Amino acid sequence: MDYLSLCLICKDENDYLPEWLDYHILMGVDRFYIYDNESRVSLRESLKDYIDRSWVVVVDITGRAMQLSAYDHCLQNFGGNTFWMGFIDTDEFLVPKTTFDLKELLKEYEGFGGLAVSSVFFGSNGNQSRPAAGQIASYTSCVHEAFKEYEFVKSIVQPAQTLMPNSPHDFIYKKDAYCVNEGFLRVDGQRFPIKTEKIQLNHYYCRSEDEIDLKVRRGRGAMNAAWPRRRFDVINFLATYEELSILQKLDQHFQKANLDSSVLLTDPRRARLLENMSALTRFRYASELEIALPVTAENFRAEFSNMAVLRDQIQTALDKKDLHEAKRLMMLRLQMVPQIIILYSDLSSCLLDLGEPAAAWQMLSRAWQISPNNYVILGGMAFYFLRVKNFTMAESTCRLLLELAPHDMVALGMLTHSLLGQERFEEAIRIGTPVVELSAQVGELPDRMGVFLVKKMADYLLEKKDYQGAVSLWESGVKCQPDDLNALLELIQAMLLAGDRSGTLKYLTRAQELAPRNEIVMNLSRQANVIDH
Repeated sequence: MDYLSLCLICKDENDYLPEWLDYHILMGVDRFYIYDNESRVSLRESLKDYIDRSWVVVVDITGRAMQLSAYDHCLQNFGGNTFWMGFIDTDEFLVPKTTFDLKELLKEYEGFGGLAVSSVFFGSNGNQSRPAAGQIASYTSCVHEAFKEYEFVKSIVQPAQTLMPNSPHDFIYKKDAYCVNEGFLRVDGQRFPIKTEKIQLNHYYCRSEDEIDLKVRRGRGAMNAAWPRRRFDVINFLATYEELSILQKLDQHFQKANLDSSVLLTDPRRARLLENMSALTRFRYASELEIALPVTAENFRAEFSNMAVLRDQIQTALDKKDLHEAKRLMMLRLQMVPQIIILYSDLSSCLLDLGEPAAAWQMLSRAWQISPNNYVILGGMAFYFLRVKNFTMAESTCRLLLELAPHDMVALGMLTHSLLGQERFEEAIRIGTPVVELSAQVGELPDRMGVFLVKKMADYLLEKKDYQGAVSLWESGVKCQPDDLNALLELIQAMLLAGDRSGTLKYLTRAQELAPRNEIVMNLSRQANVIDH
């Protein structure tokens, strides 16, 4: 029986796989289960050497958005052959930071159903086309850990304790089993505050500019949806921090094997990296796999398919704002898998929208009994207290949440809201202004939270006749919601009060494009003309 295996699904990633495989072989992975999603060149052909050495099992899978189906198929067909199974992509590399071997690190977590690994996002490093030196060598600039996207985790699970995938990032575990992060805090859902002292996942999210364009055209693997180009632009804009942990780890391996690694950390192209990894692995063989190997993935489990359909139905009901149907479906799903903590928080939010605060609190209380001080439930409770206007309790809960996640933009936004509700405006402005300014750049606040906070803070500044402060806030508000006419009008009015003629005319032009016959827009235009003359 293997100790650690990796599963992935890919399409036309043939050229990336040797680097990905060689690296993870060096890090202690025993086996790779790769689902070939209709690649133009069969992976059986391009990975023949790894297959012959028993490292790789290739399974063909057809259709779009098959990632979760592949993961469930892998769990069911190969899970019995391994103690741990990780689920990552070809642009993701597991980096153990305190050991040479992933297996050694995982021994600390054998008492839990899974280990959630925090992601570190890398930009393009100025590469226009795919670099010949590979991903590890060519992409070394990452985003700061305060960026909320870091909260995405990837999972290494014990198949014996796991029911099925819930998303590409998190899994549904059997009763009494659950996932933790490297610090042994319970993780529920696909987001969790970053912690990368022992292990991290290098996510070469952007790759080169040409590859970004290709990825946007191809769409997502887990759903029939497009990749928003703005996400790549934001990562590239913020990826200014050099991160060399993976190169340092490889340098240690090369030195141990008496391979020349002198250029590894000094040559910008790291020219010898791929050659050295290949030299260390090309004569290694995995143990023989003594189980039946399915050639194609088919006949997916009814339990998984039914759960996936139910999840999609809930999302459809929410999109249609059919809250009664969403509530019914959520309660049905909760009856099926009561161990999923995040379902209690989602149902609580739905119940609040339906005007059922007592039932909403009951859901959160039930979840708290299962997992006290849980990150997800603290967030749900903070939201609940804001909705019922208990701003003192909302503040206390937000501060508990921020102890777990000091850079959590949503928690900081909710804290700002709770301070505004207590009319502690100066404190709210001190915390909330940088929050909305950053959100205007990278879009980390949900829905209309940014505009809501801006209005509350800007109204206070206008009362104090701090017109320039109000203008600065509303400029961030407009960036948070670029097509929000009301936000644009608020900005124009603040600029009129501040006597900013050029800014007023600039944003009036945008307002006239959005609503040329709007009475307020026409009135503001007349006021601007008076100033102009």
